[in-house]
Amino acid sequence: MTLDAGKPADPYPFPPRQFIDIGGLRTAYHVEGEGPEALVFIYGGNFGGADSASSAYAWNMQVAPLAKRFRVVVPDKIGQGFTDPPLRDEDYTMGAVVAHIRDFLVAMKLPPVHIVGHSRGGFASARLAMERPDLVRSLTIVTSGTLSPGVGTNEVVLARPPHPPFTRESARWVYENYCFRKEVVTEAWMDVVMETLANPDYRRGVDKIVGEGLGADLFLPDLARYKRETLTWIDEGRLQRPTQVIWGFNDRTALVERGMELFERIARHERRTTFNVFNEAGHFVYREHPERFNALLAGFVDLHSAW
Repeated sequence: MTLDAGKPADPYPFPPRQFIDIGGLRTAYHVEGEGPEALVFIYGGNFGGADSASSAYAWNMQVAPLAKRFRVVVPDKIGQGFTDPPLRDEDYTMGAVVAHIRDFLVAMKLPPVHIVGHSRGGFASARLAMERPDLVRSLTIVTSGTLSPGVGTNEVVLARPPHPPFTRESARWVYENYCFRKEVVTEAWMDVVMETLANPDYRRGVDKIVGEGLGADLFLPDLARYKRETLTWIDEGRLQRPTQVIWGFNDRTALVERGMELFERIARHERRTTFNVFNEAGHFVYREHPERFNALLAGFVDLHSAW
């Protein structure tokens, strides 16, 4: 089977977008597969990015392969992708992101899930696993500079993109600098990024975060406080779920040493913790090495399944 213009069929087809109301927010999500074990994927980034934009599609290389054995669910976070932005200015916070994911899991009537979070999605997933352990069976944290101790290098590596915001050139520059190999930044990926950047609801979030200054005045200061509290919770042993930490050895935005420190802090209290490093991998480990990543994740889920 081929697509238009002689292009080969997508080896990682993405399921259609569906919607559910979560607290008055039209929330987009994708679901595929059956089975007693449910995997929920949470991507990174946050509302308000004008140089690039994350959405559920970031996980397209995981959905189809893993849906052969598991139920796979990928929501769009509040104010990102194709989910409505916050209804109130005071909800442009990471706390609102965590609450939205929590309410989504409850509304979907999912069993305790194997939650997989990348970057800022890793922070949100870990926080949720501590706030509502009844909703989480296992936790996978992927290259999360937001959660790991220390000051992030994201702003240094990706400072001052040499292209105007909301352009394909800017988005490509950002993701190529995130990745170890630039060729993994495909046209199909950039198509979805541009579709997201053009979404009027997403642009409302940009206006709030950038135009009205909620990023500097609210989101970032609140995130700093929230991170301190979350790391304190980890040090107190409140993260009591099987946890695997996955890192890219060549990630310039979240250094592998910080990933090891995060692992050590979790492992002090949760013996079912592992640390996995992928060589020749940047921030998007799961897109740069999808087959290996999927196999590692499937094995982890099998080890900590309820069956």
